[in-house]
Amino acid sequence: MVAVRQRRQCLRVWEMTFTAWPASVGLARRQVMARLADWGLQGSRADDLLIICSELVTNAIEHASEPGGDVQVRLQEVDGDCRLEVSDPRPDLLPPRHLVVRGENGRGLLLVRSLADDMDVATTKGRKTVWARVLLPAGSGRPEVAA
Repeated sequence: MVAVRQRRQCLRVWEMTFTAWPASVGLARRQVMARLADWGLQGSRADDLLIICSELVTNAIEHASEPGGDVQVRLQEVDGDCRLEVSDPRPDLLPPRHLVVRGENGRGLLLVRSLADDMDVATTKGRKTVWARVLLPAGSGRPEVAA
């Protein structure tokens, strides 16, 4: 018997490029919040995606982009989950820093890992993309099919 992997249906995609300035973190979060609302996705999993967005965009701006450079944010709803990607112009992967227990910084990816059901990093075409996937509750945000 051969297992056949079914291709999952991509329902919606949104992406936007932001200037690598600190104010872009809030702007990216608000744009993602608006898209999630447009798609009918709300509740704790949508809140998780907003926190993930803030953390990944902050990391891209602080660690991988020159001031005034670009950070790309992509949101994709696939049948059963939502994936948030943040790309920056630095293709190299930075070595993990030691966590300073009393410090305010250094916990972003730990937080993302705790909220996401899956996450990883990919490098392509001179850019690095950090992505996180969040499983959605059954039936959430599905487009209605006309009878």
